Amino acid sequence: MNPSAERRKHRRFDIPCRLRVQLPSGEHIRSRTVNVSDGGAYFVTEDVIEAGREVTVRLAVPRDTANTFFLEQFAARAQVLRCASLGGDQRGAGVALKFEKELALDLV
Repeated sequence: MNPSAERRKHRRFDIPCRLRVQLPSGEHIRSRTVNVSDGGAYFVTEDVIEAGREVTVRLAVPRDTANTFFLEQFAARAQVLRCASLGGDQRGAGVALKFEKELALDLV
């Protein structure tokens, strides 16, 4: 087995999508994704979110055609897989989410 081979089920796309995360407390965190897939998303925030926490996510995926640009909206329940300090000179934390159900984002 090639150790550098991708083991993820879903291909990640480096697309900055608008993201709103609702915590169980009702508080909202607004950010943009660093990358996203049908199975989850990764984003950076100033907030710390406990791993294992269940959240509700609203995601706006940019779309364009020959004549239009729009943001397609998606909503999902998700679990926080990890929240880790960025370290070094960078402020904030990187948060990895796993969607409860796969989304059909249709990213290519």
